[in-house]
Amino acid sequence: MDAVIKELPLALFTTLASVGIGAFVAMFCAIYVNKSMGAGSIKRLDKLTVVPIVFCVVALICAFFHLGDPLHAFNIVNTIGASPMTNEIVAFCVFLVLALVYWLVALTGKLENHGPRVVLSGVVALAGLISCIMMGLAYALPAIPIWNSPWGTVQVLGAMLLGGTLLGGAILNMSVGNTPLEGEADGRIRLLAMLGCLVLIIGTAVLFGMGASAKSAMVNIAANTGTLIVPLVLTIAFSIVAVATAFLGKGAKRTGWLTCGTIIALVAIFLARGIFYGVQIGIGL
Repeated sequence: MDAVIKELPLALFTTLASVGIGAFVAMFCAIYVNKSMGAGSIKRLDKLTVVPIVFCVVALICAFFHLGDPLHAFNIVNTIGASPMTNEIVAFCVFLVLALVYWLVALTGKLENHGPRVVLSGVVALAGLISCIMMGLAYALPAIPIWNSPWGTVQVLGAMLLGGTLLGGAILNMSVGNTPLEGEADGRIRLLAMLGCLVLIIGTAVLFGMGASAKSAMVNIAANTGTLIVPLVLTIAFSIVAVATAFLGKGAKRTGWLTCGTIIALVAIFLARGIFYGVQIGIGL
C-alpha cells in the first residue's frame, strides 16, 4: 500500500478528472439525441454544468500537490512534448478551458439553438476523450513494464465511462425533472455506464493479473493490492445496481439512484487506481 499512499494526489487527480470528463461526454450524447429540451430544462442544465467543472478543478489542484513545490508547475512550459506527464496536464488544461468556455457561453444564453450546443459540447467531449487517453499514456514508462501497456489507458477510459456517465446522468435528470429524456438518451446513458463497468473491470483485472504473476524479490503485488479487490468488486456491483434501478423510476427517485451510484463509482474508481499504482514494479525489482 505504500505505493498507493505515495501516489495519493495522482490517484485523486485521475479519479476526479476522469469522472468530470465523462460527465461532459454523457451530456454531449444526451444533448445530441435530445433535440427538444424545454427552455427551463436547458437553463437548469447549464447551471448544473458547474458540477463536473468543479470536479475537474479540484482534480487539477490535486495534481499540483504531487509536485511537492507548486512553483515547479512553471517547468511544464519547458517540457511540453518531451514529458508524458506534462502532456497529460496540458491536454487536461486545454479540455478544462474549453469546458469553461462552453459553460460561460451557455450561461449567457448563446446556445439556445440545438446545432451550436451540439457542436460546442462535442468539441469539449472530444477534448476530454483525448485528455483521458493522454492520462493513460502518461504512465507508459519502459522502466515499469506493467504500466508500459495499453491496460492503464483502458482502465482510465472505463473510469470515465462509468463514473462520468452516472454523474452526467444525474445532472441531466435533475435538469428535466419528471420529464423523460427524449431520443433514446436514457438508453445511451445506461449503455455507456454498463460499458464503463465492463471496461474498468477488464483493465483492472489484467493489470492486477500481470502484477500478481510478475516475479519480484522486493514487491509482493498480491499482498500489496489484494485487499482492494473485494471492496472494488462490491462498489462496482452497487454501481451497476444503481444504474439498473435508476431507470425503473423517474424524477427524484431516478436522480437519487444516479447520485448514489456516482458516489459509489468514485470509490470504485479510486480503488481501481490504487491497484494500478500498487503494481508498479520497476525493471530493477
